Amino acid sequence: MDRADHARLSRRSDRAMIERIPAADRKTWLALRSHDVTASVAGALLGVHPFVTPWALYALKAGIITEDAEENEAMQRGRLLEPVAVQLLREQRPDWKISHNTGKSQVYLRDPDIRLGATPDVFVRTKKRENGIVQLKSVEASNFRKLWLTEDGEPDPPLWIYAQAIVEAHMTGADFAMIGALVVSHGIDLHLVDVPLHAGVLDRIKAETALFWKRIAEGDEPPRDYGADGALIAGLYAGQDNGREIDLSGDNRIHELLFERAQRKAVLAAEAEALERIDYEIIDKIGDHERAYVPGWRISRQIVRRKAHWVDASEFRALRISPAN
Repeated sequence: MDRADHARLSRRSDRAMIERIPAADRKTWLALRSHDVTASVAGALLGVHPFVTPWALYALKAGIITEDAEENEAMQRGRLLEPVAVQLLREQRPDWKISHNTGKSQVYLRDPDIRLGATPDVFVRTKKRENGIVQLKSVEASNFRKLWLTEDGEPDPPLWIYAQAIVEAHMTGADFAMIGALVVSHGIDLHLVDVPLHAGVLDRIKAETALFWKRIAEGDEPPRDYGADGALIAGLYAGQDNGREIDLSGDNRIHELLFERAQRKAVLAAEAEALERIDYEIIDKIGDHERAYVPGWRISRQIVRRKAHWVDASEFRALRISPAN
């Protein structure tokens, strides 16, 4: 038995308790993944996810916030473009047996012991009888250049996607994993990247997942990032107010916040006033002309006509702060 065979046996032993559950529709899939930390957000446990913070993940799994069951634009784009990526994969790897994990045959994989889950996009089997997974991402061309390409022009996916593929490889007992970036511009290109299956990364994710569920059980909430988590936090209190007043006179932090806010508002007001003076002077120089030529700048002052329209009634909670005297 060679080293590769030993590695395969080790992986099979390591994933002996992995559950493989049919998830043929979105409602079933959402219900299944609600009980686990999924591969797509595992990067949040490592602090490398660009869209999900540790607090947001905690709030979701603790039931403080709920996952939107509706498909957003990014999800729709991914769903519609995924079959295109699968077809390009088949064309690039004609000797592979490729199974798209979608529709009626879709399966969800989970490790019930640590509550870690995954939904691989593609299962593959090579001529050498190796099993693998491919995690597909649709990437806008400018984002691909900015976030994926190295200085040498080679694709290097963001760390959270590496983490996702490593978890999916573990769940399936795969011999290898790849990330496929579908870049749609004037043409359509699929860039394939090999994923090193580092045992240390997987062990770290497992350890962080176990710690995460321990924190959930103990109510040990991570710090909130008011920059990244602000919209979620505001959404918690977006409904009707209770009509009562809270006494924060003994809260030292609220005094610091109000003082800082007042200072920043004063700076903004001064800047807005200065910008207004500058704009009026520029308007005076343009006069009744539609455009002005200045090297290095584009300046216009055209008439903007707006059509009449009705605004539907709405309600929201407005934050207003002013000095008491």
